[in-house]
Amino acid sequence: MTAMAEDTVGLKNNQDEKQSLELKTENTDTHSEPDKLNINAPGRPIDKECNNGNQDIDSKNSTSEGNRTDNGSGQEVVGEGTKIVDPEQAYAEGKISKKQLKRLRREEAWRKKKEFLKTKRKDQRRLEAQKRKEKGEPNKKRLRLEFEKRLETSDITIAVDLSFDDLMMEQDIKKLMKQIERCYAVNKRAPVPVQMHLSSLGGRCRHRMETAIAGWQGWKVGMERRLYTEVFERERIVYLTSDSPNTLSTLEPGKVYIIGGLVDHNSHKGLCYQRACEAGVAHAQLPIAQFVKIQSRKVLAVNHVFEIMLAYLELHDWQEAFLRVIPQRKGVEAITADQPEDVVTEIEGTKSETEGTRSDQTSDQGGLPLEDGNSALLDRDS
Repeated sequence: MTAMAEDTVGLKNNQDEKQSLELKTENTDTHSEPDKLNINAPGRPIDKECNNGNQDIDSKNSTSEGNRTDNGSGQEVVGEGTKIVDPEQAYAEGKISKKQLKRLRREEAWRKKKEFLKTKRKDQRRLEAQKRKEKGEPNKKRLRLEFEKRLETSDITIAVDLSFDDLMMEQDIKKLMKQIERCYAVNKRAPVPVQMHLSSLGGRCRHRMETAIAGWQGWKVGMERRLYTEVFERERIVYLTSDSPNTLSTLEPGKVYIIGGLVDHNSHKGLCYQRACEAGVAHAQLPIAQFVKIQSRKVLAVNHVFEIMLAYLELHDWQEAFLRVIPQRKGVEAITADQPEDVVTEIEGTKSETEGTRSDQTSDQGGLPLEDGNSALLDRDS
């Protein structure tokens, strides 16, 4: 009886060991199966996972498409959001308020206007390109290359002094940066361009350029945070100011002409001249009184001074340059050879035109040459 029980127990143990071996074999084969499979064989576990993922994506897409319905009231419902397809119909059915209807009308009008302007600009560019092609003119890329080539041969520099940032209102800063943008655009098209620089570029002027002027990083312009006296040699500098007793006769190669970047509506009269004297650099005014009569102030905007100098380099004639650039609203007239000079200077406060004319004539008649006049002024100030 005991021997029989022992045989039964041994048989049971052998069966348990056999089952455990089979389980181990099945587990081993399961883990080694991916290594034995051909990666290109269809139906591999990876393909099944990918197919399951695709099925999940398809099911999500189908779900989202299922959520996109039209409730028949002019509204297209997408998930939890609602897009008004026909605002007028939705308003007629009471689905949206009158305020919402007005907002949707404004948005639709702006969208149509934006598309119209975009199409219009595209058509204009296409038409301009076609006209240039018919006239045999170069395209924009070639124009840019030609400008860079002309710029390499330029030996005259015009810099705008932007050290007056703290003296201007925000609106004046905007005007000044618009004028500088105009200067660069004119210089690109000029037959005889100049080396353009911006000195003391910082503060609100730099912020305005970075935020409001597109493409300024690609400008062929020298941009410096330093003052112009730290960028250029002092003996090369000529500061242009209408208060200077010296008159500019020509533009000399190698010189650096500084334009004061100040829009102050004449509230800081004589400031540019004062700073030029303090810096110990040469200064002069354009020869306006010798060639044209102006029925208003001789103070011109930054871009007007810049354009006059470019026109003079092209025409070699001050009078023609003044007549081309100075706006007609200033009442500009050419002075002929048989016509006496009747200079009308800046109108300020209670100062009469006669007193202004007398002072200008005295400075013109007794004016010294550029360098001598500056040294005399500096000696007198010291």
